[in-house]
Amino acid sequence: MNYRVNKDYVLNTAKRILEFDSPTGFCFDIMEEIKKIATGFGYEFSTTRKGCGVITVKGESNERVIGLAAHVDTLGAMVRSITSSGTLKFTLLGGPIPATMDSEYCKIRTRDGKIYTGTFLSTSPAVHVYPDSKDKKRDPENMEVRIDEKVLSKKDVEDLGICPGDFIFLDTKTTITESGFIKSRFIDDKGSVAALMGLLELLNREKITPKYTIKLFISVYEEVGHGASYIPQDITEMIAVDMGCIGDDLSCTEYDVSM
Repeated sequence: MNYRVNKDYVLNTAKRILEFDSPTGFCFDIMEEIKKIATGFGYEFSTTRKGCGVITVKGESNERVIGLAAHVDTLGAMVRSITSSGTLKFTLLGGPIPATMDSEYCKIRTRDGKIYTGTFLSTSPAVHVYPDSKDKKRDPENMEVRIDEKVLSKKDVEDLGICPGDFIFLDTKTTITESGFIKSRFIDDKGSVAALMGLLELLNREKITPKYTIKLFISVYEEVGHGASYIPQDITEMIAVDMGCIGDDLSCTEYDVSM
């Protein structure tokens, strides 16, 4: 049979989940959204002790259980310390390239859930007054987060409730163009998660019962290396759905899908 993927649903779902803040280690809110999507289609949803999501699509047979895995956690940052002048030093979560974060907007989430906005900046942000502005290396040692509040000291920041260990969320700047391209931070791997949600929509819409049971495994710690270190015991074979980098000597393009 010729089944049609609902492209609009996949794109809209991608935008919906890309706008959730979910740096590795902070995937609680987005996992609730994934649960809402899965159970809305009538599929079973459970979580592991690590917080990974497992969506079960029952098949005609349990002789095999096919696993499809994608990760919903992203790169990010965390407050490392507060400077005497009231800016934030940060540590990286996963492997973001700090140079791409220069002048990017962000949000800081306190322990009690309060959100403040801010900007990643070089410690020499203006060429007019800093001779090394153009050449200074962009890395955590030479960058900081300026908070959008009137703070002049470390105590001022602490009085806001901000402290080391608080998560910093990068603005994703998610946009879907008229031609159907997704522009956003963290398409890796939320684009794949949206594709899997599109599979659920297709199975539900067409009332398809697969030959074998399918388990969608949505991991939450991939960016730090142990996202799928555990998978359900009954999975007999698994496909990881993820991005693939394009390199100079690789025979691929951005329009390819490979296995």
